[in-house]
Amino acid sequence: MSSFAFLWPLAACAITGAALYATRGVLDQTATGNGVVRFALLPPWQAMLGFTCLAALVLVGIDHLNAPRGTTAGRRPRLSELVLPLFSLIVLLVPFAPVVPDRWPVMQALSGPMAAVVWLGVAGLQLWVLWQGRLITPRAIERWTVTRVVAGIFAATVLLSALAASQLTRTPLFPSGDEPHYLVLAQSLWRDGDLKIENNHIREDYKEYFQPDLEPHYLTRGADGEIYSIHPIGMPLLMAPVYGAGGYEAVVAVLILMAAAAATLAWWWTMGALNAPGAATFAWAAIVCSAPFLFNTFTVYPEIVAALAVMIALVLAVKSDPARPALTRWLAIGLACASLPWLSTKYAPMSAVLVLVVLARLWKKEPASFLRDSKVWAVVGPYALSLVGWFAFFYTIWGVPLPQAPYGSLTQTTPANLIFGAPGLLFDQEYGLLAFAPVYILAATGLAAMWRTRGDLRRQALEITLIFGALIGTVGAFRLWWGGTAAPARPLASGLLLLALPIAAAFRAAPPGSARRAAQHLLLWVSVAIAITLTLAQDGLLINNSRDGTSALLEYWSPRWELWTLAPTFVHHDPRIAWLHSLWWLAIAAGAAAALSRWRGLRPGASALAAAAILSVSLGVVALTLPLLPANPQLPRVNLAARARLAALDGFDSRARPAAVLYDPLRKVSAIEVMPQLSLGVKPLQRADPQPVRVIHNGRFSLPAGTYDVEVTFGEQVPARPTPLALQIGRVGGPIQTWTLQPRAGEKWRTSIWLPVDAGFVGFRGPLEMERAIAAIAITPAAIVDAGARPKVPPVMSAGVYHGVDVFFHSEQMYPEPDGFWTIGGRSAGVTVAAPPGRTAPVLLRIHCGAKANNVTISTYGWQQHYTLEPGKAVDVELPMAAGGVIPLTISSESGFSPKAIDPASSDPRFLGIWVEVLK
Repeated sequence: MSSFAFLWPLAACAITGAALYATRGVLDQTATGNGVVRFALLPPWQAMLGFTCLAALVLVGIDHLNAPRGTTAGRRPRLSELVLPLFSLIVLLVPFAPVVPDRWPVMQALSGPMAAVVWLGVAGLQLWVLWQGRLITPRAIERWTVTRVVAGIFAATVLLSALAASQLTRTPLFPSGDEPHYLVLAQSLWRDGDLKIENNHIREDYKEYFQPDLEPHYLTRGADGEIYSIHPIGMPLLMAPVYGAGGYEAVVAVLILMAAAAATLAWWWTMGALNAPGAATFAWAAIVCSAPFLFNTFTVYPEIVAALAVMIALVLAVKSDPARPALTRWLAIGLACASLPWLSTKYAPMSAVLVLVVLARLWKKEPASFLRDSKVWAVVGPYALSLVGWFAFFYTIWGVPLPQAPYGSLTQTTPANLIFGAPGLLFDQEYGLLAFAPVYILAATGLAAMWRTRGDLRRQALEITLIFGALIGTVGAFRLWWGGTAAPARPLASGLLLLALPIAAAFRAAPPGSARRAAQHLLLWVSVAIAITLTLAQDGLLINNSRDGTSALLEYWSPRWELWTLAPTFVHHDPRIAWLHSLWWLAIAAGAAAALSRWRGLRPGASALAAAAILSVSLGVVALTLPLLPANPQLPRVNLAARARLAALDGFDSRARPAAVLYDPLRKVSAIEVMPQLSLGVKPLQRADPQPVRVIHNGRFSLPAGTYDVEVTFGEQVPARPTPLALQIGRVGGPIQTWTLQPRAGEKWRTSIWLPVDAGFVGFRGPLEMERAIAAIAITPAAIVDAGARPKVPPVMSAGVYHGVDVFFHSEQMYPEPDGFWTIGGRSAGVTVAAPPGRTAPVLLRIHCGAKANNVTISTYGWQQHYTLEPGKAVDVELPMAAGGVIPLTISSESGFSPKAIDPASSDPRFLGIWVEVLK
C-alpha cells in the first residue's frame, strides 16, 4: 500500500483540478418543443490541465509549510493523508455527468452557488487536518494571559459584526421591519422627553434612517388619548442618548459592542466550566460566525441587549461563590433579570426562570438561612421592584396593569400555537435555527453529554434547558412566531449564547482526530458558508423570506428543482406534515451520528473524508426518501418553460467559457451554438406571482446586457383597434418604449430590444385587451455581452429615454419624468447613461437646482466635476466618452428642498436635489 502512496496526491490534484474546472462552468437546462435540454458552458478544455497544476502547486506549498519543525515532527500528517479531504470535491463533478443528474435533478444544485458551500466545507476540513493536535491548551492560555484571549474574542466579535453591518445596514434590509419603530421611540425620548410618537411621525423624524413612509405602530390609544407604540421601551430608553450622540450608526455600534461583550462572557463561562479553550473557542465560532446570532448583532431590536442581560445574570450566578458576601455581584444579577421584562414582554417568563435558577443555587448552599441571606434579597429586591414598576407603567399609559394593554382586544398568544411555533423556530426552512446554522444540532448532543457527566455540569444542563425552554415556549406561543420581517431565528437570539456550553461539551466529548470531531468542524464551516452566502448574495435579499413556505436561500441554491420540498415548513405546511419531515431529518441525523461514532481509530485525514462522505450520503438519503412522505401540494413547483432567469444567460462569456456540452445526446459544441437554447418566455396562467408593476401574464424577465429578439404570438381574441404594447425596464416608473399594434388572430409580431446594462426586471405592459390577445411571449438572445465585459452598475429600478440616450435609475426615489429627472436632496444617487451604438458625440446634460441653491458633484470612473448652482441658472455638463457608451454616474447634492414646504399649494413631499435634462 505504501508503495502506491504517491498516487493519492496525484488523484487528489486531478479531482481538485476537475472540480475547479467544473465550478468555473455553468450548468443549465431549458424547456423546448422537443423536451428539456440540459447543457453546460465550460472554460477552454486546456484549462483543466492548468487547474490541476494549480492544485498541485498549492498542495506542494502546504506540504512545505507543514514540514517537520522541532517537536511537532511526530504530529505532522503525511502528504497522502493530507489530501484525503480533497476527494470530497468529487461531488462537484456529479452534476456535469450524463444521465444521473437528469434522473435525479436535485444533484444539479451542486453546480450553482451551493458549490461555494462545498468548497468552504472542504477547506475547513483541510485546515483541521493540517492543524489537528495544535489547538490552544490551558497552558497556552496561561502563557497568553486570559486578558489577551478575552480581548481577542471581544475584538473578533466586533470585527465580524461590523463587517456584516457595513454590508447590510443602510440598505432596504436594515433598518426595516420594527427597527424604525424602536428608533422613533428613541427619538421621542431624546428630543421630546416622552413616549408620544404621533408628533414624531408627523415630523417624519424617521426619514433620517428610513425613506419609505412609516405609520405609527399602535393598536389602541393610551388613557390620555395619545398614540403610544406597541413596542417595549427598554431598549429605546437605553439607546435614546446614543441616538442623540450619533444617530442610527451610533446605535448600531453600541449594539455590536454589547453583542461582543455578551459573546465574550459566554466564552469565559464556557472556558471556566470545561477548562477546554479549544472547545470554548469552537462554541464561540459556532454562535458568532453563523447567521442567527450574527445578523442580530447590529439590528435595532431588544434581542442583543437581552442576550447581554441573560449572560450577566447566569454567568455571575454560576461563577460566584455563595459563601462570599460580594453583594454587588448578586445585585448585578438582580438588575440584569429585572431589565428583561422592560426589554420585551416575551422575556418576562425567561427572567422569572433565571431568578429561580439563581435562588436555587443560593438555597442549595445555605437552605437554613435562605430567607435571611442578604444575597437573596439583592436578587429578589430589584426584580420585584422592577415588576411593580412594569405593571404600573402599563396602568399609567393604558389604564390597564397588564402587558397585553398595548394590543387592546387583539390576542395572538396561545399555547396552541406551540404545536407549530416551537418546532418552527428550530426546523422551519425560512426561519428555523437549524436551517441556517446546522452546527446548533451539537447543543442537543452537548446537553446529553453534560447530563451524563453529573456534578455541576449536569446542574447547568438542567438550568440551560429551563431558561432556553422558557424563551422558546413564550415566543413559540405567539401567532407570528417567526418575529415578522427579520433575520432567521431572531426570536431566539437572546438565548443562543446559553448554548455555548452545550456545544463546547459536545466538542470536548468527541475524541481528537476522530470522524465525530471532523463532522463537527464540517457543520461549523457549512454554517459559516450559509452566513457568508446570506450576506453577499443578491445584496443580502436572501435574508428576507416571504412566509410562503419556500426558503429564499433554497430557491437561490436550486432554481431548476424544488429543493425546498425537502425541508420542513411550519408556515405553510400542515403541522403534522412539518413534524413528520422534521422527525425524518432528525432520524437520518441520528443515523449519521451513530455511523460517525463507529468509525474510530482513523487518522485525521481519513476522519475528514469519512465525515464528508457520511454527510453526503445522509443528504442523498433525504433527497431519495423524503419525497415518499406526505407533502403539501400547495408548495410551488418549478416550471422550466416559465422561468424568469437563466444561469446560462447570466454567466454567458464566449471568452471565459467558449466550450459547451449538450446532453441527450451527449456532444461537444461551442458556446455560441448553445445560444438559441437560452430562450425565455411566458404564456397565460404560467406565472402566479404578482409583480411590483403589472406586466402581461406576470411575465417578468431578468436579462443581462445584450440584444434580444422578441416574438409575440397572438391568439384568436384580438382587439379591433390599434392597441399599445410597451417595454418596461425596472419595477418602478413607466415604460421605456411603446409600440402601437393592430394584431391579427394567430399572427406573430417580432422586434428586437437592446439592453446596454443588466436588467433584473424586464417585461411588457399593455391594456387588458392586449393581455387577453397575447398567447405567448418569447425572448431569445441575438448577441450577449460577455459576463466579464458587462458594465458593473447597481440594480436597475427604472429607466427612461431622452433624445435617444437611455438613462437607468438605481434608486426607487428617482424615476424618469417626461423631460428629465430630479435627484434626491442631500444624498448621493446613482444613474447610468447609455448612448446608442455608433454615437460619436459626447452626451450633454443640463442641470439646475430648482428653488434652493445647492452644491453638486457629478462623477464617474476617473472623472469628477463640482458645481455651485443658484436658482434660475442652469449649467451644461459634458460627460466623458466611455467604452461601449455606458457611463455610470454618481450625482451628490449637498442639500435640497421640498416643493410642499416652499409652495403650500404643492402636494409633492419629496426632498429634491437637482434637476437633470439630457440635451440632444
